Amino acid sequence: FIWENIIIFTLILVSIRCGSDLLNVKAVTVSELYNNIKENNVSSLVLLNIWSTSCIPCIEEFPYIVKLKKRYDINKLDVVFLSTDWDENEEAAENFLLSQKVKGQHYRKLEGNTQEFIDDICPSWSGALPFTGIFNQELNLLSFWQGKRDEKFFISKIDSLLETKGEILWLE
Repeated sequence: FIWENIIIFTLILVSIRCGSDLLNVKAVTVSELYNNIKENNVSSLVLLNIWSTSCIPCIEEFPYIVKLKKRYDINKLDVVFLSTDWDENEEAAENFLLSQKVKGQHYRKLEGNTQEFIDDICPSWSGALPFTGIFNQELNLLSFWQGKRDEKFFISKIDSLLETKGEILWLE
């Protein structure tokens, strides 16, 4: 009876993990991150959210950011998540993304020189999480902030950046 439960539990875990084929999380340096985004980006703006499973404000604001993917046309905004979780927490980070129904290519910071990573993303960033940056197609940083924000803040920032580009703001 115990072995049957273990086998069933294992099959459930395998099916959940196999169902995650639409999610890919790659450990990267900043230059690899930017190259991957540039190769796959079709959007006018790219929102990069840097978070961690151990950061409560990150977890609290996460659903707002996920909703942005549904609010804006992919040609206007792409949302990219980058976890700063260490290698030992890789599975927890992926499971969290899956629980939030995140799909597509997302990233995890390659362990190593954290200060260099921070400086390469944004020299003005203190390293505090969450960190959110909005980039143009060439990955020039247009706007950034540290710390948790609410949904209205995100929408206001994105809309103002799209408006300055003369683009339709969001899907009806």
